[in-house]
Amino acid sequence: MKHKRLYLVGGPGGVGKTTLAASLGIALAQQGHRTVVLTVDPAKRLAQALGFTGFDSELQKIDVGGGELWATMLDTDHYFDRVISKFATSPEQRDRVLAHPLYKTMVENLGGSHEYAAMERLLEFVKDPRYDKIVVDTPPSDNAAELFEAPQRMADFMDNSVLKWFQGGGKLYLQLFKAGTKVAMGALKLIFGAEFLDSLGSFLADLEGMQAGFQKRNLEVLETLRSDQTSFVMVSVPSEARAEDCARFREMLKEKNIPLDRLVLNRLEPLPPEAPMDLPAGAKRLWEYQKSLHTQQKAWADAMEGAAPCETRRLYEKHGPLHDVANLSELGRLLLN
Repeated sequence: MKHKRLYLVGGPGGVGKTTLAASLGIALAQQGHRTVVLTVDPAKRLAQALGFTGFDSELQKIDVGGGELWATMLDTDHYFDRVISKFATSPEQRDRVLAHPLYKTMVENLGGSHEYAAMERLLEFVKDPRYDKIVVDTPPSDNAAELFEAPQRMADFMDNSVLKWFQGGGKLYLQLFKAGTKVAMGALKLIFGAEFLDSLGSFLADLEGMQAGFQKRNLEVLETLRSDQTSFVMVSVPSEARAEDCARFREMLKEKNIPLDRLVLNRLEPLPPEAPMDLPAGAKRLWEYQKSLHTQQKAWADAMEGAAPCETRRLYEKHGPLHDVANLSELGRLLLN
């Protein structure tokens, strides 16, 4: 794993993967690699631990006491603008799409837009020779397939029949429909209004010619994910629900020929020390709860580790400060070794 170039840290929200992604970046930088970390939405404590009050979409250098580490936060709107600028066939087309009132609505509501922006940004870093190592904190999703299917979904959207219907532009598309379609459009006009449909038609017509760019991008994403230079790290917590999530995730990776290098089981409850005989009743109930939780988590961790086709790391709950460079660096080295 330590010899890879691109590290994708994935998993549902709230399991600590953003902190683990930052830890991995610190450890790689301290080993002498020029490293960049792309994160989704870091907690305030993590941002402060890395030396600034907050992330933004611009690259920021982080002092980790040796090595070179850069960090940036994913900005979905910003990168969709860049995608449109890249795939537009002319400056005029780019300006029409970006200025269209439906463009922002599409970016905000099209399923997988956040995941697509993450894939677009990581491809930029992969093609940038200045970076030795790239760590991507992938968007949280209980449906992990969103991450890998977003580029294909975007390509399908750009090339589907609805888009082709409207490619005539303006009101010309109405003349192209057969009688049955005209009836359907009439019903849609009653529901949404003619002004909305005309606006939608002009917007989709403005996108004409960009399909090839999105299709090519989808193929580039798949090629990158399947590369022997890519490492996928799945972060989860030991529980029945998450065990089922991991099983689905592994099956999806297998179908797409994407290797899973590490399963990280985070926030395990450590086994509490033996309780003294004279422990007060309230404290004893707490001790019994902690012991029961440890036993339950261990059982699920054993099951999840046994089913994983890769190495597993178990990380136990730690009391005291975690968000400082020294502790994060130690955590990152544990993930690499």
